[in-house]
Amino acid sequence: MKKSVFAIAAACMVTVGALAGCGGQGKDTAAEVPQTESVKAEASKEQQETPAKEAGSKEKVVVTALIQQSRNFEGLQKMIQKLEEEENIKIDAQIVPDDESLNMIKMKLNSGECPDIIDYNVPAVYDIIDPASNFADMTGEAWTDRLVIPGNVTAKDGKIYGFPFLSVPGLHGFIYNKDVFDKAGVEVPATWDELLAACEKIKESGTTPIFMPKDTWVPQILMTDNFAKILGADGCKDFADKILKNETKWSDVPEFAEVLDKYLELYQKGYVNSNFASATYDDAIAAVADGTAAMHFNGDFFATSVLEANPEAQIGMFPISMKEGADVITENMSSAGFVAYKNSENLDVVKKIFDLWSTPEYANLYFADRPAFPAFQGVDGGKVPDYLAEINENYIKEGKAIPEFNYYVMTLNPLFESSLYVYYVDAPAKGTMDGKAVMEKFQKDYEQYMKDQGAEGF
Repeated sequence: MKKSVFAIAAACMVTVGALAGCGGQGKDTAAEVPQTESVKAEASKEQQETPAKEAGSKEKVVVTALIQQSRNFEGLQKMIQKLEEEENIKIDAQIVPDDESLNMIKMKLNSGECPDIIDYNVPAVYDIIDPASNFADMTGEAWTDRLVIPGNVTAKDGKIYGFPFLSVPGLHGFIYNKDVFDKAGVEVPATWDELLAACEKIKESGTTPIFMPKDTWVPQILMTDNFAKILGADGCKDFADKILKNETKWSDVPEFAEVLDKYLELYQKGYVNSNFASATYDDAIAAVADGTAAMHFNGDFFATSVLEANPEAQIGMFPISMKEGADVITENMSSAGFVAYKNSENLDVVKKIFDLWSTPEYANLYFADRPAFPAFQGVDGGKVPDYLAEINENYIKEGKAIPEFNYYVMTLNPLFESSLYVYYVDAPAKGTMDGKAVMEKFQKDYEQYMKDQGAEGF
């Protein structure tokens, strides 16, 4: 299997010796992301090149932004605050629920009253909204020369439209509270059957095994993860090619229904919090942080949010597959980031913001409390947490990482958000659909959607 982008970036930033020293579960040490002398020199140079702080003499400029709720990190807030204090550039941010973000973006683009900068996944947004028609071309801007992996944010037309924060895609798995596992006498499960057995023991100990919120973007992560694992990378490519040509149906793939049935079984057995239809994403963070729930399936960023809520929490992460023998981890192939509205009246200011944010002086703030792999050279990504170091050792370095299923059908994301993801929440809430029924219902939505899009073959 080819090495992932994560492996390439990690190899450049994390020494084998540092990671090998923290491979055990439950250790408090973390592997530091070292900087080479050339990187340090570049960082020093860029800090020197950061525009002088003359906020008092600069006319105040207000730039509008749309930011997803789950991404309004403390580090980003500090970057925004620094920008206002030192550059007299104020970012007036509208914070929106993740589930509403895409529709909000489309509505504002259609109205011509779009914020100057928009938070979304880069480059995934390129497949959802035509970048050339809607977003400002950033190709050739100074900050693009400092990208660790420029190809991560390059569109099909060879241009760069998005500003990323990460050089490494997110990883999917169960983020769990180690103290809860220890209390219940549970070991980290390696198979789906072992997961069910662990959930039963945790439930008997008086703790909720798995926490799920009502936010429709959350449950779908377990499905995009296991669809990829059950079909494999080649199977995903083959299905994507056929489904987009109307040569197969969603309901023709029994593995999709099987994954959904196993997901629904978690609810039926009482392993999921009873208030899942009303609980919020923030509730999920709090539950795992304080130990009222044992685990939650999401991207690795969720673990960072848990540790922000409770720095004393002992947190781990493990991938799991519903398919026997599929010992791989899936990657989200996009970074959190921003795009700029093409017709923004503040485009020059936005370009200045992106340039500043790419420097260590600003970007280090983003990673101070959320260690990760930065998109830009010279930026200090902080210390790699134990759980991520273990994933790197056991999966990334071993070449056992594959893209999530959604990566192969990114153009369908608007339909997924308005239809399939909603069914993932409705099915356990209403109890009237099994996996097969969900996929049959979605197939009808899909056919109508493709006809409405004027897709060839429909």
